[in-house]
Amino acid sequence: MSTAERMGRIEAHLILTDRDARIGPQKSVRLGRGAALPAELWRALQPEDRHLARVLATHRRASCPPVFSGVSAAVLHGWPLYESGDPPVLVTTRTEGTNRNTAGVVRRRAHLEPHEVVEVNGLLCTSPDRTLLDLARFDRPETAVSCADAYLRDRFRIRRDIDESGLDEWRAIMQERLARLRGRRGVRRAREPLEVADPRTDSPLESVSHLYLSRFGFEVALQVPVRSPRGGNYLIDFEFLGLGCFGECDGKQKYLDVEVRGEMTADEVLYRERRRQNWVEATTRKAVFRWGWPEIATELVFASVLDAFGLPIPRPPAGLRPSARRPS
Repeated sequence: MSTAERMGRIEAHLILTDRDARIGPQKSVRLGRGAALPAELWRALQPEDRHLARVLATHRRASCPPVFSGVSAAVLHGWPLYESGDPPVLVTTRTEGTNRNTAGVVRRRAHLEPHEVVEVNGLLCTSPDRTLLDLARFDRPETAVSCADAYLRDRFRIRRDIDESGLDEWRAIMQERLARLRGRRGVRRAREPLEVADPRTDSPLESVSHLYLSRFGFEVALQVPVRSPRGGNYLIDFEFLGLGCFGECDGKQKYLDVEVRGEMTADEVLYRERRRQNWVEATTRKAVFRWGWPEIATELVFASVLDAFGLPIPRPPAGLRPSARRPS
């Protein structure tokens, strides 16, 4: 479902009247002053769409069109949210304007060039590049890299082909923009997610895994083809170069989400994945290690999991007990 379709679904049920105060809490979820959604719809929404609902409510209540930024701009651009919490709506105001925060809305005062403001489905927000810069500077690196990967997939990837020259040009432009901001808050921390961002990842789970693997000092190849028994290729998420093994991100959506698995049952998907792994390991003589969201809950948790797999970690994070590490 496109962002426009998701917005239309939410707007069709958005309640913006004085009667909101008389709607029972069991029937609606308040989105801020004078705005609510039916509770049944709210429970069915993904985190991105819940935030999108708050953005729409903020827009509808505003006396003049606000410019959404940060994670609020990200959901308008159709990018994923890394965290499943309930972040406040973020609005960027002019340097001479007010930055007074209200319930559920944070206003950040900053200068915006005309080309840094775009319209998305009738709402104003920061442009993709400006949004990514803001996320890289002010939000968690996991959020920034997940959004950057989503953007790069849309812009520089067609099926599995990457526009390498276009990607290199984009990286150079973003580094130039960071250089012009040298000395300002968040610039140093912004470099990592923008350098790690890669259009070959397919999900936030892969994006965050790639970020941590880079921090740990692993050399990895992404979306590595392995010849399948029927003549095509299996694509493996990561190959640990020089270590003789692969890594696969194994989110539960693959098994439980009907939109992902199609007409197959969860057991059928599991059986298919098992046969695929058997083939890959037998034909390449390389082990396949799998992990999901629980295994990358934190950088330290992921390092502990990789250590348990027997992988020598070139740059182990602080807190990984030396006694737990295996010799390289």
